[in-house]
Amino acid sequence: MKSNQTILLLMGMFMLMIACKKSTVDNNPTPNPNPSPTAADSMAVLRIDLSGLKNTNGVVNVALYNSAASFNKPAQAYKQAIATPTATSLTIEFDSLAAGTYAFGLFHDENNDATLNTNILTIPTEGFAFSNNAMGTFGAPTFTQAQFTLAAKDTLTQTITLKFLP
Repeated sequence: MKSNQTILLLMGMFMLMIACKKSTVDNNPTPNPNPSPTAADSMAVLRIDLSGLKNTNGVVNVALYNSAASFNKPAQAYKQAIATPTATSLTIEFDSLAAGTYAFGLFHDENNDATLNTNILTIPTEGFAFSNNAMGTFGAPTFTQAQFTLAAKDTLTQTITLKFLP
């Protein structure tokens, strides 16, 4: 039984690595192009207050998803952002978001190699987190566990702490 749990844990960590892998660098995510005044007035803002960084090396990669079907598929992320930490906490903001249901995953790419690094057992050696501070049992959480809703004209702050596995 214990070996089955170990295998499931390793599979989950591998899925997490794939889910958080950076596919492109976007230092300045662009808002919706030229929203009409009516649309701009109804746009929402997501603010991520991230803490728990061990250092200021590298970058923090964030992938924002707007559906369960795309969740943890970096190539299908709704928006992506990359932030360079200057302290052990930072704020990342997505603006011009339509009202709806979202979830995000992020990781601290300490060596800036575009990969969530792992040890020999495929356990992440860099910090990671999901919206709502959600954690899956044996790997990444589901979209339902990580989802949150943004209302029109809303500014939502998610207070997130990086996770580190032993």
